[in-house]
Formats: sequence, structure tokens, C-alpha cells
Amino acid sequence: MSDARSVRMPDSLLGTLVAILDIVVLERLYGGSFRQLGTERPPSWFAQAFNSVDPHAPVTLVQAFPVLDSFLSEAEAFWQRTSYGRFDGEAFVVEGPDGENLPLSTIAVAIEGRHFLLIQRVAGFDDRQHILQRAREQALAHEGVVKQIDTMRAPVLRSTALTNELAASALDENQRQVVDQLGSELGRIAQSLDVLPKPPRGRSARRR
Repeated sequence: MSDARSVRMPDSLLGTLVAILDIVVLERLYGGSFRQLGTERPPSWFAQAFNSVDPHAPVTLVQAFPVLDSFLSEAEAFWQRTSYGRFDGEAFVVEGPDGENLPLSTIAVAIEGRHFLLIQRVAGFDDRQHILQRAREQALAHEGVVKQIDTMRAPVLRSTALTNELAASALDENQRQVVDQLGSELGRIAQSLDVLPKPPRGRSARRR
């Protein structure tokens, strides 16, 4: 098997790959500025972020993406201590030129003394945000149901205690049948409540 590192990817194929991934590859220059690699047009979201700035010329990224300031400080420390490797930043959201959310992710790369920064638009970010929002809403709804269930436990316990007191008192036959039936119904309700979800310990919704 041939060594894959000896096979050089054509610039056209590399440019197509970068375009499909919706990613920008920048190289850090001396002095801290960055220059886009390749001759392909940058993604529209990247070009629009710089407005009239030429994306192929050395630029200061924080002019277009101020939120990158913190990551770039961490990337600088990474580049100073590492000659080969990658450093992944957390995904972040900025407001695009059209006013919509622009979710991006960043990776700092060091290769043989050269320093690169990859910025990629995160595909499906809005869908994941929607799923997470739905999950939070469902969790809150579940918590509400659990609390409602928990508020029923104390009244059932009190009713059961009162029924037991009545059963121990002097009752006629009809009264005893009613009390026994009431005790049986309360017992079934208590059993049903026991198998239903309970709030986490220390967060009981029981009312005093």
C-alpha cells in the first residue's frame, strides 16, 4: 500500500472539498494577521462578514468576528507550545449580515512551524437548537406533571389515616362497609402513586 502522504491533492479538488465543507482555511502571518489560503472564492457568509474587505488580503479577524478574540488568545498559546496538532474551539453564534444567526466552529492547527485557523459554518445547528429547545420544554412539562402527582400523595395519606381511625371506631354494618370500601379505594390510589415518578430527593412538592 502506498503512503497516502506522498499523494498531493490537486488544488482544484482541495478547493472543491473546502467549498462543500463550507469552511475557510486561514494562515496566520507574522504580526498576527491572517490570509485565506487557496484561490477559491470564500463562502458568502465569510465574505459578507468583511463587507468590502478583501478576504484574500491580510486581515484582522476580530474586525468581523469580535467573539473570536478569546479563542485567538488561546490559539496563540497553543501555537507557541505546539509544532504539530490541533486545538478545537467551542461553537459560537454571531449575527450574520442578514440578521440571522450564523453558527460557527473554529480549529487552530499547527503543522511544521506554520499556523492555520479553520472556520466552519456548523451545518444543522438550528435543527439541533430546535431539538434541544423541544427537549427542555418536554423536561419542564414532565417536571410539572411529577409535581402535580406529588401534591396528591399527602392528601391520600391523610385520607387513609382518617379512614383507619373511622374503621377503629364503633360503626354499624352499613357504615363499616362504606369505610372498608373507601379504605380499599384509597389503597389502590396509593399503590398507583407509588409507581409514578417522584421528584428528586430534596425537591418534594408536598404542601405542609
